Amino acid sequence: MRWRGSIFDGLSADDGFKARMKALADRGRALARGYVRRSERRVRVRAAPASPNAYARPVNVKLLYHDRARGAFPNSVAVLANYLAKDGPLFDRDRLGIDKGEVAASWSDDRRVFHVIVSPNDGHRIDDMVAYGREVMTAWERRVGELEWVAAVERKPDMAHAQGNQHLHVMIRGVQDDRDLYFERDVVTHWFRHDAVEVTTRTLGWMDERERQAYERQLALMQRLREERGREIGRDGLDNLGGREL
Repeated sequence: MRWRGSIFDGLSADDGFKARMKALADRGRALARGYVRRSERRVRVRAAPASPNAYARPVNVKLLYHDRARGAFPNSVAVLANYLAKDGPLFDRDRLGIDKGEVAASWSDDRRVFHVIVSPNDGHRIDDMVAYGREVMTAWERRVGELEWVAAVERKPDMAHAQGNQHLHVMIRGVQDDRDLYFERDVVTHWFRHDAVEVTTRTLGWMDERERQAYERQLALMQRLREERGREIGRDGLDNLGGREL
């Protein structure tokens, strides 16, 4: 059975933060204002990349899109920006410490916003996650064109790293060249992951045989835990905020 929890499950123990998130979501449900309609820019790829080397650094990339034409709340941008900013400063290619209100004010009339989670398996070993995030975004922009984006670093334990790991949350504005941006699924499942793996491997170096075997054991353990518990530990439920996964 599909999990039907709240978007606020596991976000924070801070009641004040959870109350602010709930207020934003409640306001979104009540709003019915329109969004700016533009012609569409669909990003496609013609072929999949070669399978990564077995010793490349593994990365999981997940993309959710929030589409006002398909039921996303009008204030999805504000809620996502609030979520990203809870653990650290927002940054883009040039700036650090971006005001989340600035993002909401600029993007809230768009049809779509994309939320990408970039989770390097060895994220805890990356010393400068801001520089890493910028390098990943530069690689993606070489592939799909210039994007308007902000990101933040989240640090917390996950299923495979009880002592804590770090990953990126990236918001990508759903507008490119004054058209509504949309990524075809293969762009995310193949190329975005491929580029993130290349950046991570370049940053940390190839896995050695001991690390590769440890990763294989980790995958087996994670699969068993998912089968036993029915869902991933620490799932934040943000996909329930009108978001759809590619």
